[in-house]
Amino acid sequence: MDIKTVFLIFGIGLACFAVIVSFIGLRSKNFPSRGALIGFLAAGLILVLGTAYFAVELSIEEAHEREEGEKAIGEEETEAAGIRLILPDQA
Repeated sequence: MDIKTVFLIFGIGLACFAVIVSFIGLRSKNFPSRGALIGFLAAGLILVLGTAYFAVELSIEEAHEREEGEKAIGEEETEAAGIRLILPDQA
């Protein structure tokens, strides 16, 4: 699976998790119970750490792709720079 896809899964999951927990918390008077608190904290921690980890991995991958792209452009420019145009005025 692609890093970007995993990052999006964790990010969307984290956003949905936040909305669901907020909705439950606003509707329930005795929220959270001790067991739910531990479960929600564990799930939130996994989602936050997963999102952060894959965000860093994705930024590193994109930086490498940009560097490779700049090297390829630089090579094309040096090849094109070796061509000299002779205009009719200069002949």
